[in-house]
This record gives sequence, structure tokens and C-alpha cells, in this order.
Amino acid sequence: MKKLFLLAFAIFLTSGVFAQTLDTEALAAFPASTARDVYEVCRYVKLDAGQQRALAAAFVKEDSCMLAMIHDAGGVLTVKDSRRIARMRDSALAGIMSQEQLEQYYRGVFDKEADAEGIAIADRLQKKYGLTDQNWKFIRVAFYKIGLDSRVIAKVMADSPAKAKKKIEELRQAQLATIEAKGGIRVNPAGTTVTVIKPFDPNKLHRE
Repeated sequence: MKKLFLLAFAIFLTSGVFAQTLDTEALAAFPASTARDVYEVCRYVKLDAGQQRALAAAFVKEDSCMLAMIHDAGGVLTVKDSRRIARMRDSALAGIMSQEQLEQYYRGVFDKEADAEGIAIADRLQKKYGLTDQNWKFIRVAFYKIGLDSRVIAKVMADSPAKAKKKIEELRQAQLATIEAKGGIRVNPAGTTVTVIKPFDPNKLHRE
């Protein structure tokens, strides 16, 4: 059985595009589906064997609770119960990983979403205002960082929403300021309007 488990995960790992750090020996006592859930975390952050086992145990408990909820609700997972399960997952991650690991994990989780958001805002503003490709880049990078870091902050500071909101606002203002400093245009916080502050001069770009 153990050999079958290791073989199944060896095949599964070859399909990943991120660094794989799953400790299959440490997780051999758990169902393959649970180990796969742990792997989805390890795709983004390196965890030691103890942390991986702790996550696996938490996921087994989560699955058991979910099945009980579905049973009690007549075969469906209600919106309320779905939110409870999500909170269980967040709590397990926060209790097992360090602050640095949590931030790295959520950066991996939200990266593509934030990147798509930054590109969409930059594309829309460039088309609407006829912006240069350089200003497109400045907008895309700024809103990508806003989108990514704000999501990470909201997750890791979920217990302090007021502080998280303040930190996100500071982040937003700092990133919007980079667009104005580099490209001479001001973009509103919602990413819907552009005001020209000064003519764009590519010879005066700030060095990264």
C-alpha cells in the first residue's frame, strides 16, 4: 500500500510547474487525497515534515466536518457551512505556518489573479486615454502589486481588519504614487480615470 502511495504521488508530482517539496514518507499514513491537499500548499511554500503532517491532520478533520455538515443539510453544502470550512482552512494554515510562510503561500495563490487584474486595468486605461506602452507598464505593475499585496494583507491580518484596511490603503497610495512619479499621470484608486500631470519624458525615467 505504501509503495502504491509513493508511486501515485511520484506520477502526480511530475505534472507540477512549481517547486515540489512534498514529504511523501511523512504523509504515507494519510489518504492520497489528503496528501494531495498538502501538496497544493507545498507548491508555493516549503514546509518541514512536521508541518506537513500537521496540515494533513487538519485537512482530515476538515473533511470529516464537511461531510457531517453535508449529511445534516440533506446532501448539500450550504453557503454558511462553506464559509465555516473556509475559516477552518485559514485557521489551520495560520496555526501551522509562520508569518513569512503564510505570506509566501498567499502570494503564490493570488499571483495569477492579481496579474490578470493589473493587465485588465492597464489595457482599459490605455485604450480609453491612448497611453504610451511605458505608462501601460507602470499602471500594470502598480495595480498588480496592489492586487497581490492587498489580498495577502487581508488574509494574514484577518483578525485585525481595521489595521489591515489601513495598511492596504497605505500600499495603494504608495503604488499609485509610483505611476505619477514615473509616467507623469495620475490614476484614481479605482483604476478608472487618468489625469495628465506632466508630459511623459522617457529620458527621465526613474531607475528601478
